[in-house]
Amino acid sequence: MKLQIVFVGKTTEKYLLEGMDDFINRLSRYVAVTVDVVKASTIKEVKKAMEEEEGNILARLQPGDFLVILDENGSEMTSRHLAVKIQKWMTEGKSRIVFVVGGAFGITPSLKSKANYILSLSKLTFTHQMVRLLLVEQLYRAMTILRNEKYHHD
Repeated sequence: MKLQIVFVGKTTEKYLLEGMDDFINRLSRYVAVTVDVVKASTIKEVKKAMEEEEGNILARLQPGDFLVILDENGSEMTSRHLAVKIQKWMTEGKSRIVFVVGGAFGITPSLKSKANYILSLSKLTFTHQMVRLLLVEQLYRAMTILRNEKYHHD
């Protein structure tokens, strides 16, 4: 199984980049992981900007991908539950799970309708750049839970 993580726009904060790099390196010990940064739109009209970003995201997807969209209205769960979900997807034979974090304005309804799963990391609101770090840490945590390692504490 492979994990593909798609982010809209560059991460500009150094501390977020350092944290993401750390957790992506840790995560890569367990599973093949790639990060793809697609260009954020410069269009001023929000709807058109989101549609342009949707096209950039769709261009990165492959037939058979299992698409997980991060959205504030998605399903919330514990870290342990996320680990169980990922394990289920792996045992179902999903060869590539793609996690998508949208840009500043989120994800279009059209792209959400294509998702196999919509995940929320919290009811709290975070910047789209902060969510990137939270996501990769939670993916790493899920792998350590599945391997019964000591990183996660209940």
